[in-house]
Amino acid sequence: MFMPFRSHLARSFDFALRSNQAIAAIVALAAVAGVVVWVGGEPAEVLLAPVHAFTLWALVREIDPDHQWSALLAAVSVAVWALVGGPVGSPLPAGGLAVAGRLMTATTGRRPLLLDMAAVSVIGVAIGFTVAGWVAGFGVALALYLDDRFAPASRGIQLGAAAVTAIGATVVAAAAGAFPETMPAIVPYVTVAAGLLALGLVVREPSPPTSRVDARYAAPLDQTRLHVSRTTIGVLVFLMTIFLGAETEQLLPILGALLLVVISNELEPKPRDRR
Repeated sequence: MFMPFRSHLARSFDFALRSNQAIAAIVALAAVAGVVVWVGGEPAEVLLAPVHAFTLWALVREIDPDHQWSALLAAVSVAVWALVGGPVGSPLPAGGLAVAGRLMTATTGRRPLLLDMAAVSVIGVAIGFTVAGWVAGFGVALALYLDDRFAPASRGIQLGAAAVTAIGATVVAAAAGAFPETMPAIVPYVTVAAGLLALGLVVREPSPPTSRVDARYAAPLDQTRLHVSRTTIGVLVFLMTIFLGAETEQLLPILGALLLVVISNELEPKPRDRR
């Protein structure tokens, strides 16, 4: 018999929730459409459309937990973008940002266990073989550090995991030749858009969350944590646009997702009922 897997970061995928049913349907449709388009002669990258949809949905759910529509619309948008041949790159950086978002927002309501820290650190290091992956991996390291700083008592082992992740991701990126030898030529409209979105996430506090964490006592999410999470993700994506240079258009779906997060916050009634 296998021992039950214990984690304070992972959570089960509850098909009873309509939002989960919706993303499952989107992923399935994207997978079928990807196969059809691929058989029709398109590059094999279209087969990753469902993966892009799920990872971007997961990212938005961590930084906009009160709204289902923003994550679902982001998933549909990136799936369509990938299927029509838009540049999307690897889904791993978005996945790394989703992991970082979960740590910083603390949507599960629990501090990571030793196994969680090890798994998160491995993820942060493993995705560092591209420059966007390195930024996301460094973001995972930063998330480990910030999560520890938010806690009532600091744990040296978590700070150590953050340091190992940052160094490991950098070593992997260097070994893979991910760092450009010269400063890439930026794509102005993408970088400016990313900068404005990051600035908007910094200066505009999120509305007080009404969502509850997954922990036993279902405490409300922390507004400060959510703000830091959004801000950090926005700045990381902005840095990606600088390092990617001419390939930065692959970040357009993520930028669109961040725009949805900003819009959802602005549509929230003010002042909000805090009961």
